Amino acid sequence: MPNPYIHDPNILYPNVDCEHMIKFPKVHNYIYDKDFPYRLNSSKQKFIKFLMKIVMLLIVKPVCFIRYALIIKGKKNIRLYRKISKSKAMISVSNHTTEWDILFVELTRYFRFAEFPCWIEGVESKSGMLYRMAGGIALPRFSRHGMAYAYNAMKEVVDEGKWIHIFPEASCWAFYPAVREFQHGSFRLAYDTHMPILPMGVSYRKPRGIYKLFKKHPNAKIVIGKPLLVNYELDKKDAIEDLAIRAQREVMNLIGIKDSKENNKIRELVNYKNKSFDI
Repeated sequence: MPNPYIHDPNILYPNVDCEHMIKFPKVHNYIYDKDFPYRLNSSKQKFIKFLMKIVMLLIVKPVCFIRYALIIKGKKNIRLYRKISKSKAMISVSNHTTEWDILFVELTRYFRFAEFPCWIEGVESKSGMLYRMAGGIALPRFSRHGMAYAYNAMKEVVDEGKWIHIFPEASCWAFYPAVREFQHGSFRLAYDTHMPILPMGVSYRKPRGIYKLFKKHPNAKIVIGKPLLVNYELDKKDAIEDLAIRAQREVMNLIGIKDSKENNKIRELVNYKNKSFDI
């Protein structure tokens, strides 16, 4: 029997790995050109983002901790990352299982706040400005030029010595117990900035005690793995692909999946029934 706890929220997952489960009604119609603010960084926006951080620090993060009875393991690897990188900047990656994942990640460094790529489905929704004020960087996947500008904004985060967290699965699948294929953008960023990747794995466990009252939501755990280095002996394309494969395997290991064969077995076991689900 596979190690990861398989929670059935009674939903149907998409047929394509990077397809989004949640369909946001579009309320914004942005033009993703060189003048679009992919990363909100004006003086006024920075002040509002600062206020957002206070709210997250005092209210949102504690609620997240309590709601999911979050367990954090492997924090020593953050110190190892800093020692290896010799930089204040950090690039971390993880699987993507709920909209709360970014908070799980940020709770590994309680007083730190990560910026993160945000797909345009979220950016163009009514909650889009909230996501962006929380650190979201607009990532318009259907615009080649927009993606290039967004990548520069992500690189800017690292160049400023800050923390960026990326979900290489490219979409959120609620409580999904396996790890989907990793897209290569975050690993290209690591290659270009000469930074390691810090892998993190989000998994779930059966709620016990008072947490049984939260029947929709299992309890959560996030485990931090050891930093992964780019292999610069390989050509750029091969080095990026190699790092993506190693990161995916490490995230699988962190959530209790020993190899790709077991990961595929779990994927075959998951059989969810309908599309009605409220995260």
